[in-house]
Amino acid sequence: MATPLQPGALAHDLPFMDNARAEFMKRLAIADQAGDAQLPAAWRNLVACAAETFSREDLWMHSTGFSTRRDHMLQHRVVLGVMREGIVQAEAGHLPQVRQMVWELRDWYDKHVQSADAALALHLRGKRFKPANERLDPASAQTSPARS
Repeated sequence: MATPLQPGALAHDLPFMDNARAEFMKRLAIADQAGDAQLPAAWRNLVACAAETFSREDLWMHSTGFSTRRDHMLQHRVVLGVMREGIVQAEAGHLPQVRQMVWELRDWYDKHVQSADAALALHLRGKRFKPANERLDPASAQTSPARS
C-alpha cells in the first residue's frame, strides 16, 4: 500500500487550503483503515468532505478569475461523480471496489494537490484572496479585476 503524503508535505502556505487538504487526507486514511462494517460510513464522510472542499475551491476560482478554472473544476466534478458512485457500491456491499477507489483516489489526490491546487494557491496568494469573506483584497482588486 502506498503511503499518502503527510499533511505538511506540500503545504501551499495558505492555511485555508492546507487545513482542507489535511482534513481530506485524514478522512481518506480513516476510509483506508476502516473495517468492512465502518467502510460505507467512512466513504460517505470522505465524499462529503470532498464535495465541500471542491465546492469552496470552485467558488474561489470563479470569484478570482482563475485562468484554468474550467479544467480544475472539471476534475472536481468527474472525481466527485466517481466518489458518489462509490457510495452506491458501498451500500450494495461491494467493498473491494470501494477499497480500490480509496487506493486510486489517494494517487489522484496527491497529484492534484501538487499540480492544480499548487497553481490555484499561487494565484490566490497573488490576488491576496481572503477566504473568510470570499473576496479579493481591495488593493488587489483595483489593480487586477476578476474575470468570469
